[in-house]
Amino acid sequence: MIFFAKFKRILSLSIPIIGGMMSQNILNLVDTLMIGQLGHVALAGTGVGSFLFFVSFAGFTGIASGVQTMVARYVGQSQQAFISVALILGLILSVTGSVMVVFGQWFFLDGLIALFSTDQGVVVVAQDYYSYRLLGLPFLTFCLVIRGFWNGISQPKRYLLVIVLIHGLNVLFNYCFIFGKFGFPAMQAAGAGLASTLSLVIGSVIYAIDCKAYLMIRSFFNLSKDALKDTLSWLLNLGIPTSIQQFFFALGVAVFYWILGQLGTVEMAIGNVLVNIVLVGILPGIGLAMATMTLVSQSLGEKRLVETFYWPFYVSMVALLGVGTLVLGVLCFPTLILQPFIVDAAVLQRAILPLRLDAIGVLLEVLALIFMHALNGVDRTRFVMVASIICQWVFLLPITYWISITLGYGLVGAWASWLFFQLLQVFVFCGAWFRFRLSV
Repeated sequence: MIFFAKFKRILSLSIPIIGGMMSQNILNLVDTLMIGQLGHVALAGTGVGSFLFFVSFAGFTGIASGVQTMVARYVGQSQQAFISVALILGLILSVTGSVMVVFGQWFFLDGLIALFSTDQGVVVVAQDYYSYRLLGLPFLTFCLVIRGFWNGISQPKRYLLVIVLIHGLNVLFNYCFIFGKFGFPAMQAAGAGLASTLSLVIGSVIYAIDCKAYLMIRSFFNLSKDALKDTLSWLLNLGIPTSIQQFFFALGVAVFYWILGQLGTVEMAIGNVLVNIVLVGILPGIGLAMATMTLVSQSLGEKRLVETFYWPFYVSMVALLGVGTLVLGVLCFPTLILQPFIVDAAVLQRAILPLRLDAIGVLLEVLALIFMHALNGVDRTRFVMVASIICQWVFLLPITYWISITLGYGLVGAWASWLFFQLLQVFVFCGAWFRFRLSV
């Protein structure tokens, strides 16, 4: 009976978050499906641009994560006055920092993109696509902080309603700008980048209006300097390690993609398709992980230490049932899943085994994310940062290069290395969570 009560609470918090994640995934799939009609060069080019954008915003996810942890802790401690302070500080840090990133990258786009491919066609597509995507970075970081805030106060439905609208507009804008429908210019891959930025601008305006009751600017400036300093210090202590970890993770994914680029343009195209397909499993897993962070942080604020410890295990059971079912479908029907995205039969056959390996890795990655976010929820962000960077940069990337390029196992070797990396992360973060139990 107790488990069913926990199960219900997990679902009530995680389903709206998962809904938002699935909406993002549907958007990614539609994006890939539309761009796939332009050929494998367009797929590879937008893949490069997507990974560069991932690296650009990854560092700001730490601020959103910090806001979520702080807000959830304040809720558990019944300190309502500080909830809006965490939100305002998070918005100031994320938007200001992202504007600086946009200006810092704008004049070096050609050189950045050229690092990932020697195929001039891929480089041109990536430049056109990424230049538009980069302009949307400040608006995305704004939305990320709002998401962390709503998750922290256990009202993820507020985020879900707006994000579904944003993604719906993105799909419509994609159709208009990629193919030149309804009188709009046919911009091809560049149109997908413009569509994403326009939808983020509209979404940011809606979020600002929806959150205005919590944006108590006067109370923020009336706060004592010591209280403001302490709150900012806590946010930075939570956010900086997570930001560094996410940045290096994203940079590592970009290096992983660079390795695929050394294998060839077809391999890059396959990699782009595989990443977007397996996000069907990863994004719900991220939603469960975010729910874990809120549950753990709130329980810790209420000083329910036993409940705090068991939350990631309860959430892992839900993940095994939900994500495990999706993974089983991918393992059984890989050709059926790949056919809408890859029109070349020979390329499709090369993608089947890597897709199956990646599907298994997704389940392991979700479990690792759950325990990783649980550790973030109890302020173990520095450990998560160090462990994640070591697992990726000391083990994953060198092994991937050695197996896929030096030994010549190509795509299969790359995804086998990714599978090993996820297994390693599960052992590291699960083991660290047991150590947390011994320390409380």
